[in-house]
Amino acid sequence: MIRKSSWWSRASIEQKLAQIDGGIECGMSGRFIAMNVGTTRAAVLEFGRRHGRRFIARASTANNRWAGRISGVERARRLGKMDCEITSAFTIFDDLPAERPFIDEVPA
Repeated sequence: MIRKSSWWSRASIEQKLAQIDGGIECGMSGRFIAMNVGTTRAAVLEFGRRHGRRFIARASTANNRWAGRISGVERARRLGKMDCEITSAFTIFDDLPAERPFIDEVPA
């Protein structure tokens, strides 16, 4: 079995801190940041705290809504599915309506 390395394992200290800082600014939980960078929640929290970062104490209502989606993505990754096969991995906003053509477009 070929084991792919995650972004987290290849990133520099500055890159990791930039990802953590960006996640904190967006109000993301440590778990959500970890899912995005390809590592565990414990690794993100420990690394962030060691470098003076403070995570949100409580998940907001919006973050709680994402918990089910995050666990689904994590479960699919554990089963070996690629990210491009996981439709919820690409849904960063609430379900958007399907794309509609511009008014002036002529159907082919």
